[in-house]
Amino acid sequence: MTTLIALSAIAGFFDTPSKGFTDWQAALASKKSVSATVTVNEIGGGTSSYKIDMKKPASLRLETNDETIVADGTNITVFSKKDSIFYKKPQTVEELKLTLNDDQYAMFSGFFGAALKPVKTVDAGSRTLGGEQVNEVKAFFDKSGKKTTSFYVSPDGVARRAQLTAEAKGQTKPKQLVFSAKNVVVDGAPVDTLFAFKAPSGSTEMSYEDFFGSRWVYDFEEAKMIASKTKKGIFIDFMASWCGPCKKMAAEAFETPEFKAFGKKVVFCKIDIDLNPALAQQYGVEAIPNVFVLKSDGTRVGSVLGYGDLATFMTDMNGLINSL
Repeated sequence: MTTLIALSAIAGFFDTPSKGFTDWQAALASKKSVSATVTVNEIGGGTSSYKIDMKKPASLRLETNDETIVADGTNITVFSKKDSIFYKKPQTVEELKLTLNDDQYAMFSGFFGAALKPVKTVDAGSRTLGGEQVNEVKAFFDKSGKKTTSFYVSPDGVARRAQLTAEAKGQTKPKQLVFSAKNVVVDGAPVDTLFAFKAPSGSTEMSYEDFFGSRWVYDFEEAKMIASKTKKGIFIDFMASWCGPCKKMAAEAFETPEFKAFGKKVVFCKIDIDLNPALAQQYGVEAIPNVFVLKSDGTRVGSVLGYGDLATFMTDMNGLINSL
């Protein structure tokens, strides 16, 4: 099993992975269970947290401020706390990989064999951090080196700290996120009931298609997969947390019933260009807000740069989405 994981990881690299990275991923994949509470701190910004529990062969529970995600080996259930709605989908290896395919979960994504696939890794040596001797593994996630993450791997093969740095055009300082895992339990014995979803009182189950008719996803590969399954196009909002016009467009346009009705034809996807510079470069995004309408395979239908007023924006969107 470890050999297969290492080979799949290597296949995604432009450069051969460093020894420290390969050893870390193999050690993480060898664990029977890992549980942790993680704080995500944006330097100069806000703080969030999540709780993660993982158990072999394929059990997962994620508790964030907005969602509960439970994988029981047969189904993956996603519950929206804000809307009190949930949906279930059959669990597959690929679906489980996508569930952890997010920057905030990068420290743990190799547990199920869904190894990270940077374009390059560098072993930065040993250092003392938080009173513990750790090995630093630096991963580059785009060819230009604008998005990097330093993982600080403990002697037991689990990274308890990480720091992501992402640069973007139009921003004087790079975005930096610091991840700190506390209450880490390795190879413990989490009870099976932890991975059994129990619908909260008053919640409503929806179909996979209807659930994503009015919700946003934040991973492009997930958006393509959903679009393919639901036979829809994709609406991408390329944005950044520091972008004023992006916030204005989101407040004025995205919350209207007319815009939400587009969910019948497209999957809504929001991409932070600071955290996804390679994707922004792929679509030639040099200024924001910049919205794209794509076919389910990512082929471009059209785009609109900037935001002036609601009426003009909706006219443009009607034209693009109705041409899918």
